[in-house]
This record gives sequence, C-alpha cells and structure tokens, in this order.
Amino acid sequence: MIFNFDKKEYDSEKLSDEGKIVLQKLQNIVVQKQQLSIQFTDLEILQKHYSDLLKKELPKENKKVVNKGA
Repeated sequence: MIFNFDKKEYDSEKLSDEGKIVLQKLQNIVVQKQQLSIQFTDLEILQKHYSDLLKKELPKENKKVVNKGA
C-alpha cells in the first residue's frame, strides 16, 4: 500500500515489521481524531439545543417599571 508521510510517497510493503506496526498505529490515531472531532461537533450542537430548551423552562423575570414622571 502506498502512503504519504512528510509530503513523500512510500510503499508500506518495504517497511520492517516494526515500521508496519507504527504505520498502523498512526493510521488508527488519525481515524480516532476524526471520530472525536465529529463527536465534539455533535456535543456542541446538543449542548446548544439543551441550553435553548432550558432557557424556555426558566422562570420569567419580573420586569421593573421605572416611573419617570414622579
């Protein structure tokens, strides 16, 4: 398999067994980071949604009317 590293192409078949393991670990890290990024975005959306719902449920504040004529 051809992969890119430091802006160069390499053939993974030419790596040592240890190199292949390291490459696989790096590829797994990239996938996990992408998944976490998606989860973070989803959580941000959910947080805003539930914050908006909570705002609707909070008791209404009494507005103070200032009498300017007195």
